[in-house]
Amino acid sequence: MCARTFTNFLIVYFAFISVLNVKGENVLVTEVFEIVINPSMFNWTYEGDPPDQFVYQPSLLDAPDLPSWINYVYSNKHHVGYLYGVPPEKEQHIILEIIALNRNTYETKRVVLPIYITQKRYPAKYEVQLKIDNLNVEDMFDVERMERLKDVFRKQLWKDSDEDLYVTFLASAIELGARLPLNPKEGEGVVLRLGSQSPLSMELQELQEEVKPLWKRVSCPRDYKRTTVERFFRDAGFVLDWCAFRLLDDNSSAMQHSQEKVENPSSLLEQKLPDNKWVGIARKDVPQRNYTHEFLVTILVPMFIMTLLAIILSLILCFHHEGIDDPLSEEFFDNLYHICTDYFSSKEMVHVPIGEMTQYATINRVTYTLRSLSNQRDFACLSPEMYAGVRSHTNSPTSTISRGVHCRPSPPPYVKPKFSAEF
Repeated sequence: MCARTFTNFLIVYFAFISVLNVKGENVLVTEVFEIVINPSMFNWTYEGDPPDQFVYQPSLLDAPDLPSWINYVYSNKHHVGYLYGVPPEKEQHIILEIIALNRNTYETKRVVLPIYITQKRYPAKYEVQLKIDNLNVEDMFDVERMERLKDVFRKQLWKDSDEDLYVTFLASAIELGARLPLNPKEGEGVVLRLGSQSPLSMELQELQEEVKPLWKRVSCPRDYKRTTVERFFRDAGFVLDWCAFRLLDDNSSAMQHSQEKVENPSSLLEQKLPDNKWVGIARKDVPQRNYTHEFLVTILVPMFIMTLLAIILSLILCFHHEGIDDPLSEEFFDNLYHICTDYFSSKEMVHVPIGEMTQYATINRVTYTLRSLSNQRDFACLSPEMYAGVRSHTNSPTSTISRGVHCRPSPPPYVKPKFSAEF
């Protein structure tokens, strides 16, 4: 049993580490290259659904990623992968490693692909930059479509470039900052440059003068502006964004591919490392940041401002309240107190016997009479019997009659004494 398990382990191990040596690729500086990754590179054939059967992962040998000047894209339309880019002048050769996985059988294979970089004998001195809205990057790897685009220039706009016209730059518009289209079925857009040693023709210069007013826009909507040469590109199946149309010469900074790559921080890191080897950053080299100042500004300053505002608002309300004198409000709150006490007293009388409720009703009537009379400060109208009854009820602790009011009879009228003249 152990021997069989060990045998299976060896089979899987050797299947994983098996290396298929293929012939290296020769690429030229300043010219876009493409490398197709398909099952035939690994001696595989399709056994099921092509889009989901094979997965590829290219990278530098003994490194986690590709160089900055090499891009990888997988085409769901053609079911193959594409490696493309423009080699820099300082590179000589690199070695790529491609890992492939068969999802049906879970078989893994590895291919080591050397890439040899050589100088182009006659590099381009003049370029034309285009942005095509209705296509993706993988669509430009179709030889027939690319030839149709070149024919528009070789036969109509740039006839002198018939012998050495080639693609000097190719990138997805999304990678350069464009937005995805609203309709997923539409192309994402692709930006490319066609270069040649022949000088720019008068037709191209006139076309640039025609579209110059559109340069103030970052990107033109589709069908925003149709030029006089629009029919040539439409017939070939290309929808151009004329806001991105440019003519470049050998003195233009856009022609300097090496300078463009230096602006990328990842390429700067690669130039410092030998043989494009990726080296991890040490923990001591990681920059540290002190967040004390941010904490003080974020927490303490708002709390101080909130406390200061609360103190100011409290002082304003206190001083303003002391100066308020509203007799109507005072009378309202006094009456409100009596209403509440009467309400709770009536609640307590719900379970009182009938005899006590009758006595309470009599007391309540007398209390109401006293309140009305107390406002008038007149108790002379009360009979001695009524006054005695009220007096007896108001002495109770639960009485609602104001204790500050003293009921006393009115004094007799003052009569001037008569004095006799005779003593």
